[in-house]
Amino acid sequence: MKRAHPDKMKTSLRADDLIFKLLDAFEKNKELLRKAGWIVTDVNSYEWWDNLKTADEILISSILVQMTKWEIVKKTIEKLRELNLNRLDKIAELSENEIEELIKGINFYKTKARRLKKLAVIVKEKGLENLLKDEKALKDIEGIGDETAEALQLFVANLPVFPRSTYASRILSRLLGEEISKQEAKKIVENTIHDDVYKLKLLHAGIVTIGKTYCFSKPKCNSCIFKDLCAYYKHVVKS
Repeated sequence: MKRAHPDKMKTSLRADDLIFKLLDAFEKNKELLRKAGWIVTDVNSYEWWDNLKTADEILISSILVQMTKWEIVKKTIEKLRELNLNRLDKIAELSENEIEELIKGINFYKTKARRLKKLAVIVKEKGLENLLKDEKALKDIEGIGDETAEALQLFVANLPVFPRSTYASRILSRLLGEEISKQEAKKIVENTIHDDVYKLKLLHAGIVTIGKTYCFSKPKCNSCIFKDLCAYYKHVVKS
């Protein structure tokens, strides 16, 4: 699994030690996560997903958010909520043209109207719980890739799944000083945390927050809360 990082710098931290240090830091920095759209709350609550209220709202937002600012998606969800159309069974009854009119502020709204209609019909026919447990069927839906499917399984179905993501790969690679792929990051986390859904949610939310706040392709290391743990900061930025 472990390969030398391009910078050939390693930290003395083991991967499992690092995961627990990250979890501890995220527990102490819940406000940072909140500012990035993650609400750390009861493990079974849908409100982790920036205070959305239902499973259906989370699924709808997962289709709408691609290539669109989250603030616009939230306003669209609020509009659907006011019209009592924030439910997939209701959306399944609408035509694509009607859905287009409802989501016109969203980028690529015609494509997303089609995808949302298909998702709504599948959920109505299969049942949401059954769909979320069927990983292949979920990932076969247009517009739902590996990360989105696994995030839905974790945050909606409360399954002990860690979503593979570019953020997880990049951040763990830099912290550990070794190249870590998306799949390797997933394996490290799941082997360390096992079936603790709360910790899996907290870690994913925290890693996405760090990725969106500090750990860009050109990172803002000096501001990052993990700079003292980070091999990249110690051996590349400081040197």
